Amino acid sequence: MRTRTLIALITGVLAVGGAAYGVHARARVDSPARPPAAATVATATVVRTDLSDYWTESGTVGYRKQRTLRGIEAGVLTWLPRSGSVIARGGTLYRVGDRPVCLFYGSSPMFRDIDAVGTVGRDVKVLADNLRALGYDIGRQPAPGTSATVGKGQPIVVTSKDGVFTAALKEAVKRWQAAEGVRPPTGTVTLGDILVLPGKVRVGAAAAQLGDDATGNLMAISDQDKAVSVEIDAGRADDLRAGQKVQITLPDSAVTGGTISSVSSNVQPGSADGGDASSDGPKVQVVVAVDKPSAIRDISSAAVDVRFTGTTEHHVLAVPVGALLALSGGGYGVQIAGGTLTAVRVGLFADGMVQITGAGIAVGTRVVTTS
Repeated sequence: MRTRTLIALITGVLAVGGAAYGVHARARVDSPARPPAAATVATATVVRTDLSDYWTESGTVGYRKQRTLRGIEAGVLTWLPRSGSVIARGGTLYRVGDRPVCLFYGSSPMFRDIDAVGTVGRDVKVLADNLRALGYDIGRQPAPGTSATVGKGQPIVVTSKDGVFTAALKEAVKRWQAAEGVRPPTGTVTLGDILVLPGKVRVGAAAAQLGDDATGNLMAISDQDKAVSVEIDAGRADDLRAGQKVQITLPDSAVTGGTISSVSSNVQPGSADGGDASSDGPKVQVVVAVDKPSAIRDISSAAVDVRFTGTTEHHVLAVPVGALLALSGGGYGVQIAGGTLTAVRVGLFADGMVQITGAGIAVGTRVVTTS
């Protein structure tokens, strides 16, 4: 009896389930199909802006105006400064036969011995100006237009670029020599006692050893300030100028600003060793000053990336590059939102934007673009 009742119950449940399935299936057949969701497209607005193209070059942090210092007069090299030393006006650059060779500032080199009172010349002016700057009393210098005579020679008219080796200046030389340990202090400046440079220098690596002849390469010197040196393709040089701003990425990925100090006019031949073809063309050197010197204070030498600004187009119409469509007949077009495909002329590409012009293209025009 219980078995018969259970079978009847299961049969009833299946019947109800089948009826329900039939109603649901019919409802699916009878219900109208839902329309597909409308397709959405991304759009962008035509804007008026300035566009600049950029490119990045590898540069090197180092001290400015690095060069090799050569000796002037023959003799035995007896002393060199330590690498990293900074030599200022009146300081000793090196010693030959234990006689100091001192640094004076100027633009005209010493080119002779200066001994006779009445000697006139630019080298004498360098001597007088530097001793005065070091605090020595050199007496009065003859005014431009006056005459000076050496021994029984002909009088020489003094110009504004000349100095005169007066008796007072010779006495000042003696006091300077005594202070520098020159024995005896004769008052005669011999060629090789003074080396003239534009300003103070930082000493780099030595190129000579004590005991060498002093007329060879002695040491590397540079300015005290650091800068970034970059070699660029000569064809890019016309895009750059002194005072132009750049962006520098340091080895730790920090970014700092810089300003172009100089663009060399001296074109160097490119690599010919079969290396990277992009480096084979002629090069020019660009020197970049770092706007915040503290950013490279702890960097003695390292590679950095420098981003330069090239061509700039001002107040142009531009859209994202993704809005451009290649036309079958050549060239490009843009799809105006809700409108037609319009051919455009393209100009500068920069920072994901492109300059365009064309019929119906104006500020505020919406165009289809990639999302």
